Amino acid sequence: MKDPLYLLDGYSLIYRSYFAFIRNPLRNPEGRNSSAVFGFFNSLLNLLKNRKPPYFAIILDSRIPTFRHTLYPEYKATRQKTPEDLHAQVPVIEELASTLGIPALRFDGVEADDLMATLARLCREEGRPCYIISGDKDLLQLVRDPVRILRPEKGEFLELDREGVFRHWSVYPEQIVDYLSLVGDASDNVPGAKGIGEKTAVALLQQFGNLEGIYKNLEALPPTQKRKLIESREAVELSKRLVTLKDDVPVDAHVLQTLRLPALRVEEALPLFYKEGMKNLAQEFYAFAAGSTFLAAKPTLVPPPSPTPSSGFSAPGLYRTISSLDELSILFQQARNAGKVAFDTETTDLDPFQAKLVGFSLSFELGKAFYVPVRAPTGGLGEAATLPMLETFLSDPTVRIIGQNLKFDYKLLRLLGIQLTMHFDTMIAAWLLDSGEGTYNMDRLAEIYLSYQTLHYSEVVSKGQTFAEVPLDIATRYAAEDADITYRLYRVLEPLLKERNLEHLFYTLEMPLVSILGDMELEGIRLDTSVLNSFGLELEKEIDRIQRQIYHLCGKEFNINSTKQLQEVLFIDRKLQPTRKTEKKTGYSTDTSVLEELAQQDPVPELVLQYRLLQKLKSTYVDALPQMVNPKTGRIHTSFNQTGTATGRLSSKDPNLQNIPIRDEEGRRIRSAFIPREGWKFLSADYSQIELVILAHLSGDPGLCEAFQSGSDVHRRTGALIFGVPEDQVTPEQRRVAKTINFGVMYGMSSFRLSRELGIPRKEADRFLEFYFRQYPRIQSFIEETIRKAEESGKVSTILGRERPVLNITSRNKTEKMAAERIAINTPIQGSAADMVKLAMIRIVEKLKEARLNTRLILQVHDELIFEVPPEELERVKELVQREMEQVYPLRVPLRVSVEIGSSWGELH
Repeated sequence: MKDPLYLLDGYSLIYRSYFAFIRNPLRNPEGRNSSAVFGFFNSLLNLLKNRKPPYFAIILDSRIPTFRHTLYPEYKATRQKTPEDLHAQVPVIEELASTLGIPALRFDGVEADDLMATLARLCREEGRPCYIISGDKDLLQLVRDPVRILRPEKGEFLELDREGVFRHWSVYPEQIVDYLSLVGDASDNVPGAKGIGEKTAVALLQQFGNLEGIYKNLEALPPTQKRKLIESREAVELSKRLVTLKDDVPVDAHVLQTLRLPALRVEEALPLFYKEGMKNLAQEFYAFAAGSTFLAAKPTLVPPPSPTPSSGFSAPGLYRTISSLDELSILFQQARNAGKVAFDTETTDLDPFQAKLVGFSLSFELGKAFYVPVRAPTGGLGEAATLPMLETFLSDPTVRIIGQNLKFDYKLLRLLGIQLTMHFDTMIAAWLLDSGEGTYNMDRLAEIYLSYQTLHYSEVVSKGQTFAEVPLDIATRYAAEDADITYRLYRVLEPLLKERNLEHLFYTLEMPLVSILGDMELEGIRLDTSVLNSFGLELEKEIDRIQRQIYHLCGKEFNINSTKQLQEVLFIDRKLQPTRKTEKKTGYSTDTSVLEELAQQDPVPELVLQYRLLQKLKSTYVDALPQMVNPKTGRIHTSFNQTGTATGRLSSKDPNLQNIPIRDEEGRRIRSAFIPREGWKFLSADYSQIELVILAHLSGDPGLCEAFQSGSDVHRRTGALIFGVPEDQVTPEQRRVAKTINFGVMYGMSSFRLSRELGIPRKEADRFLEFYFRQYPRIQSFIEETIRKAEESGKVSTILGRERPVLNITSRNKTEKMAAERIAINTPIQGSAADMVKLAMIRIVEKLKEARLNTRLILQVHDELIFEVPPEELERVKELVQREMEQVYPLRVPLRVSVEIGSSWGELH
């Protein structure tokens, strides 16, 4: 028997998929409805997995009217207009199917059903099984060996032969035309016989066999039925012509041979899947293709068999070790010719100050990669020979370097005296495309975008070893794979950035920032450990005093750091009223918010809060910071995380200098330990209320804009409006209330939260917010419009176009929705402020280099930039920094920057 042909009724599945999600539509990263796209390809994949069709085609409807419209102008006239968001998905589905290489047929002027009827006839004539995937009743008339229907039901496909049709409809396939002629078809506006329903039609056909038999035996029918059939005879005859499928469409005689399902081109389709936000579905297609006979015959990401102790590792044939300088010279020339090159280094340590270069890998063609060993147990080419050649190659302006977490390679090479110009970082691209993913290491990105499991470092390097000790064949397998995967990721991510209009943000903001952050990390900041040692002794005494005071009040000694013992003291001994249980429901919570509430009732919770704060300061900063001083440089080198937040803000770690308290004396004492190099000064440039400025710009509220344009104290101005007093009579308490509201609005603060923040009744908080929005009406409009757009698109954007998906914005769960609304309101504000700070960093560093100044940007803490400046450059740098920061981007209201100079970080502010 010949291989079967599977025909998919394209529009039937498209409509079915769209309406399956009608109550909760799926949306792509651009916010457009993608229910039909997902449902269609999810069902298609299910079919491919279960049936593995050797011949297959998607059959599409005509784009112009057919003979049925001429025969009966009202044909399909009652159908509702296709929803616009469904109509927009059809080209996407067609493009994706075409890119995958799946055959599709359309014959303009002919309905899809007639085309399928013709193909089914051709199958019958040559004895080829034919399966038609559709839920359309019209197609049941085609069922006759070897033609069958696969009817989508509950995620599966119900196979219907002749008996199967009868079991479901009580008529046989050869009776379907007459059945539909009698009952009509409301969806296609086929009239049928007026007053003849499904049960009557079935009974008549079971008794008389067909329409001809029914009309020959009218006298045997009850008078009412007889009258209805006589009156409807013309309509019945018309209906029969409308529902009878034509199987004589003039297709090519060899059309069936063209429908063999070819190799699925999944890799080419990945950008389209990702554009629709369907990473998991793309992975499933990739995994299916990798494990099926449909896999395209070209270099693939199917990993080799896992190594066994007896066999060891062996690199795939497309990964090569460079074993001589001549080979390296040829490799560099080939890479120059390619232009865009994935580059990765292997080292002995993750700390660039401690690391030695073990080797580097290159890839500039899919599936091919090369490893250059600098150090190895055998076969290393040596630094002296390779580094000059590498420097020459990397300095070539025609070479565009692609990498994963390029900041590490940049720092390593800079310490070796080599400047790396970076073109594309896959880690940053993936973060820009989906800032909510959270993890952007290469292993994770390979899983998400390539459905590929990488070889892990721990599988290659034994505990206590470094990469320099790994045998060369294993090192090549690991290192070359890194470059290969990076190049493949670039090929997927680069077009996605373009599709999402994130290309400009990526190349003009995020990529230039990589080298700036790398330089800041290498520069580091000087620490006076004697200041911290002295402060540490003071903290010990204060912690001991508070501890003794707690013991005295409680009448006993206990472990204050023990949650269980603290619960007993507070809720049993002191009989305080608990506010909530712990997450595991094992006892009552003693977290900070609970202790703050309990502090209104009793002095002990307040002392516990002080005790915890001082302990944390001592352990996190006073004791830990001196241990982080690099012995080679005498400075602390924090690490800035460019992909650590969804809003675009930078974060830092090892140590986290952004979390040192700003407003209290303890925080100032810690910051005073950070000092510039001998004879230099720190210069701090801090944006004044940048997030409120952004809010004024985005909302266009006249009152808020005027406050900034006039240079007023915006919190005092707000206080005057809310409390109805002149600005010069606003009290500190009134200004505090106004400040809380000004900033709280940007974070979607509710009246409940405001009442807690200010310690006032809920009704009074309601009144404050009501009056606030009455004074600044455009802010209320901005908030409502932002939420509405987020509900429609599923995302929000910053001024420069950075996007953030907003999950749960349409959730029926009130808590989830409110949290999503807060994200929707705050992200455009906080994210835009972060973008402005980054843009200012880039502009300032450019100007400093142009002027050949020695000043260095060393820290970024939220809205503040800190520079280390030689005394002779202070005035010039002060003017340059303030100008560039204030003029960084044209807004409705002016950006203002306060500049301070000091001999320690603690002297600033």
